[in-house]
Parts: sequence; structure tokens; C-alpha cells
Amino acid sequence: MKVLTGVLLLGYVLSAGAQHVPGYNYDEAKIPPYTMLDPLVMLDGTPVKTAAQWGVRRREIVGLFEENVFGKTPKSAKVPLRAKVIEMDAHALGGLAVRKQVDLYFSEQGDAGPKMRLLVYLPSHAKGPVPVVLGLNFGGNQTVIDDAGIQPTMVWVKAKPALKLEHVVPEEKTRGSQMKEWQVRMILERGYGLATAYYGDLEPDFKDADAYSVRRLFQTEFAADDWGALGAWAWGLSRAVDYLISDKAVDAKRIAVTGHSRLGKAADWAAAQDMRIAVLLSTESGKGGQSLERRGIGESVEHLQHSFPYWFCANYAQWVGKDQEIPADGNLMLALMAPRPVYVASAAGDEWSDPKGEFLSAVSASRVYALLGHQGLAVTEMPAVDVAVHAWGSDVGYHVRSGVHDVTAFDWEQYLSFLDEHDGRGAR
Repeated sequence: MKVLTGVLLLGYVLSAGAQHVPGYNYDEAKIPPYTMLDPLVMLDGTPVKTAAQWGVRRREIVGLFEENVFGKTPKSAKVPLRAKVIEMDAHALGGLAVRKQVDLYFSEQGDAGPKMRLLVYLPSHAKGPVPVVLGLNFGGNQTVIDDAGIQPTMVWVKAKPALKLEHVVPEEKTRGSQMKEWQVRMILERGYGLATAYYGDLEPDFKDADAYSVRRLFQTEFAADDWGALGAWAWGLSRAVDYLISDKAVDAKRIAVTGHSRLGKAADWAAAQDMRIAVLLSTESGKGGQSLERRGIGESVEHLQHSFPYWFCANYAQWVGKDQEIPADGNLMLALMAPRPVYVASAAGDEWSDPKGEFLSAVSASRVYALLGHQGLAVTEMPAVDVAVHAWGSDVGYHVRSGVHDVTAFDWEQYLSFLDEHDGRGAR
């Protein structure tokens, strides 16, 4: 088993900090003419006026994303729940939590086959089943908090000088390195549980790494509309839901998913497909997520396709240079959550993700919530920086905070309050 030393973690590290990539438009005055897609108009032009019609339109929209963006998850991609609790501590984090580490096996080969290691924290003071926030992490389970009891997750890296893909044990210094992004203690103190897994357990985040993907369990060749890495990561979130709803300590009706950046896109797509997911908390998922590609500001389809073609289905490439024509955009993605609660978080310094585009998506999707008898976003003008818009009775929340492309304590404070407002209210 190789230990990670002196290597370069490519993929996420190379792009996560991109705030203002030269050569792209960041000027609202230079946005080309575009038409925002209407979630309440069928492909044949029929207006959607009833909940029944929305059901038809919703299936159309899912199909548009399958055909043009994420690809189709094959119907054969179903596996029985095979879970093994490999470690449990009823007094973790100084008695604050019950910690479980659970292996989810995706084949009959057990440890010899593909699996995902799920780290679960539940508040130790809970008197009944608790709501849980589920999300994938970038660097391994040991990164989310400085808990010596977490078994390090093997991670995928490309090592210098040959940049050969390797599966290695991370250095101890990675333990707790993403505490700020996860705020585990805050989540537990508010009465919620947290479940997380390393996204590389599902597919390494590198070009030409699909040989190590869970997608290979179901296919050896991929058509132009077959799923990519984002589809695999979303599929893994649903497999985690399979386990969580089997755990009697978890409230199966109050599972929220979250994700940041590319993993925000994965969370968006998982929630769109899996109706067991009760709430979506999406942080700066940007283009290909909840922002508007048609606006032509910040990241482009061309950049996504050039840098990360393996995230998407092969058909996505046809929209390079045609951002204003793409038939599946962020406001339609957000509308797929209706009427389930969704919170969208942006950062003022993250021009690459186009915060205003994320806000406009929330405004547009709110029309679907209204059609279904729910209240969408409470404002139509973009709020001031660090002013959160969420209130009792509203099923769409939004804020743009100060700072850059990241997840902060401010984000989590809003998320947890939003969950409280939607009958989460923590452990009871």
C-alpha cells in the first residue's frame, strides 16, 4: 500500500481556485443576446398550467439533461444494498457524536471489487431518528475533521515525474485539512447528522480514468448519450441514500444532499433523479450546474469540454461555441427540485461560476414552485452580499456571500437554518 508523498493532486486542485480565468467575459454589458429557457413551456410550445402537465414537462427536462449534458444512467445500474459497518464509536468527538464507518460494496466480490467508504456522524444526544446531510468530499474522509478515529481513504493521484495514475494512502497531514469546508461540529451541535464519502471511490477525477469507474460495472463501451463521471458521482450519492434509509437512527424522509463546485453539479443531478432526496443544498455549482450557460459570462461550455470532457456525456461537445443554444440550462436543473426545498449559495468573488446566473436560475425555477402551490424565492432582485434570503414557508433559498469559490461557516449557518425552517429542526 503506497503512501502519498511528493505528489501532485491534479484535477480538483488545478481548477478549484479559479476565480477569474483570463480570456473570458466577466462584463455584464458584453453578454451576448440570449433567451432563457422556460421551465413551463413544453418542447412543442404548449404552456404548462397544471401539476399534471408539469410531470410531463419534468420528464422532458430530465431527458434533455440526459441527452445533452450528463448522459443516461443505464437501467442496469442497480445493485442490492451490501453494507458492512467496519467501525463504530458511540462517543466520538468527545462524546458529541456517534461515528460509523461503513463500506458499501457494488459487486459480489466484496473487498476485491469496487466499494465506497461512507463516514457517518450522528448527534449522540438524539432521542430518535435524525435528519442527515449527505455529500461527497474531494480529499478523503479523513479531511473533513481532525478525528483520529477516521480511517484514511485511499485517494487517486498522478505522481511526478511521470504523472502516472496511482491509488495511494494520503499523508497524515491531510487529516482535518478541509474542516472549514465541512463544519462537522456545527452540524452535529445543531442536531443534524453528516454522511460523506470520497468521490474518487466512484470514479477518479482524471481524463482516461474510466477503467477505475463504477460505470465499468455496467458498460464497457459508451454511446454519445451515456453517463460520464458526474453521472457516476451522482449515482454514488444515491447508493449512500440506499444505506441511510436502512439505518434506523436516520430519518429516511429528511435526507439532504450537498456539494461544492463539480460536486455541486453531482449533487444537483443526484437530486434531480432521486426523489428520496428531500432537500438540495448547492454551493457554487456554476456552469453545468445551477448557473446559466446561456448568459455567456464566466466559464464556458468550451472550457468545461476542453478541461473536463469526461465529466459529461460525449454529446455535450456539440454545444462548444453554442452556449446560447444549449437546450438544458441551470434554471431547468433547479426546477427539477420542485416542490422539494433547495438552497443555492454563491460567492461574490467567484465570477467564474457567475453568481448572478445562479440567482436568476433560482428566480426562474420559483415559477414552478408557485405552479405546484409552494413559495419560491422571496425576492426577484439580487440581494446584497452576505444577506441570506430564506424564510419560513419559502422553499427556495439563496445568498451571495463575500469571498471566493469555497464553502464557509456562513454557508453552513444558512443551510442549517434553512433545514430548520423545513421541518428538519435537528435531532428530536
